[in-house]
Amino acid sequence: MKKKSVSLLVFLAVILGACSSPDNDLEGEVLNVFTWDPTISSEDISENLNPSSNLEFDFKSSDKVEVKLVGEIFKGVYTLDGSVLSVDLKDENNEEALAMEFEDFNQHEENASLYTGTISKLDIKNDAYHRIGSNFSLNEYLGFYNPE
Repeated sequence: MKKKSVSLLVFLAVILGACSSPDNDLEGEVLNVFTWDPTISSEDISENLNPSSNLEFDFKSSDKVEVKLVGEIFKGVYTLDGSVLSVDLKDENNEEALAMEFEDFNQHEENASLYTGTISKLDIKNDAYHRIGSNFSLNEYLGFYNPE
């Protein structure tokens, strides 16, 4: 009886630990964004293609992100729920300025430095953020690459 109780407690602890783990595992990642052609092999990305982008996502914590565009920094929050990455940038008054969503956002199976996704939402609420939004087209397939 004692073994069953201990086994049950261990099982519950494992389940609760898994449930409390945040999905936001991008903390510390710095990713350059580029148009991704899915016909390019992952080896070509790491060996031959060095995507330099003027657009960079810097995931500062489990929910804070900075988007850098040609030296300008835009701050906001993000969530990663399964394979959906949502990014909401805020203006200097902490009001929503740009909302983006990337579907099928996943780490590449063969290259840990590469993520891919499709932009499915682009809502520009502040003209100052139009420069960021103009880098994307709805349903565009993108690469997110950490060259380090």
